[in-house]
Amino acid sequence: MDVVHIVEDGDLILTVTQTSDDAPPKTGHFSVNEAVLIRVSQVFLKSLVGPEWKERLSGTVSLEGHVTVTEVWLRVVHETKLVYNLLFPEIWQLVQAIDKYGLDVTLFNAWFASWFAQNSHELLKPAELLYPTWRFDHAKGFAQCTRDLAYTHTGHITEERPTKKIHQYHLPARLMRKSAHLISTFCHADIQLEQLNAAKGRLRTVLFRGLWEPCENLLRARCTCIEKSLFGYQHHLYTIQVWPLETVFLRRSIDRILDNLARFSFEAPAKACVSCRQDYKGMVAEVASLVRSYFDGLCLDCLDRSKPKKGDVAMDYWRHDKLQQWEIVKGCRFVHRQPTWYFSFNGRREERDRMVKQRKSQQKARRAAGPSSTGSEEESS
Repeated sequence: MDVVHIVEDGDLILTVTQTSDDAPPKTGHFSVNEAVLIRVSQVFLKSLVGPEWKERLSGTVSLEGHVTVTEVWLRVVHETKLVYNLLFPEIWQLVQAIDKYGLDVTLFNAWFASWFAQNSHELLKPAELLYPTWRFDHAKGFAQCTRDLAYTHTGHITEERPTKKIHQYHLPARLMRKSAHLISTFCHADIQLEQLNAAKGRLRTVLFRGLWEPCENLLRARCTCIEKSLFGYQHHLYTIQVWPLETVFLRRSIDRILDNLARFSFEAPAKACVSCRQDYKGMVAEVASLVRSYFDGLCLDCLDRSKPKKGDVAMDYWRHDKLQQWEIVKGCRFVHRQPTWYFSFNGRREERDRMVKQRKSQQKARRAAGPSSTGSEEESS
């Protein structure tokens, strides 16, 4: 038989049989170090040391599993030559194997980061990558996927998976609209991601406010040319398929809408008054630029820092309160701005809103007190 030597001095042969409904059985043989398996897995500790696997005495143990996936996790736990030849659906089977044998998932974080860098191209759906990037604690990958979904997805954002055979894995209930009980009961249903959909809704709100500003300025004007200017501006937005935004948003992604805004070219009529001759192009370009760079995706580090902890309510959040200096966000594995923190907040909403309100009050008080007060506070912090 052909044996794959995970280590050169292996003292145990694992024979892995892979079965499938639509393919003939496949078998793989791996030479491994028994002590390593015992060290990394309680399952192997109980089975190899105990009486369960009597066949171990012959130096061979039979397992059921995916052959390629088994080679991957064996190489990771033995810290030998790593391979990254897993197809995307097989990543979910790797998660199954990790749970089945009680392996420490953190051992696989670096491996997954390398796999993600090699495979996270356009053929992979961001909605299907959400769970793996969260499970393997890949902060940049999770942020990339959540940002892509907020900007490119049409309609409500839901969790997806590449195979119907594996349906038991979901993002934490705190990120979802449904409770943990409903998730376990209706495991096949699409799960809406509450915080991510809220971030997408915020992008729409910021865009609407910016596009509505010229209309509001015109409505305050007292001139005879206001009707032509107001109609002309909104009609031009309509012709490039941006207006009315509430309707367009239902069938087009934020990215698509921003791409359409790149074609905006409206100018006020030549004989329009000063009030009607706004810099429409500049105002639209400014809000488009703001929206395009507004959200950096969800941050796993902010989610971790802000999740409720035991003890006094104030203790749940004091560490995360330090992250509100948005110019430099210490402790996060990628640079992001306030919206990412806001929508990555994992605690009680009323506490988050209270902190934001308190922060704004402090900033307002410092501005009113003048620069001397700000300087003294920075020196004391």
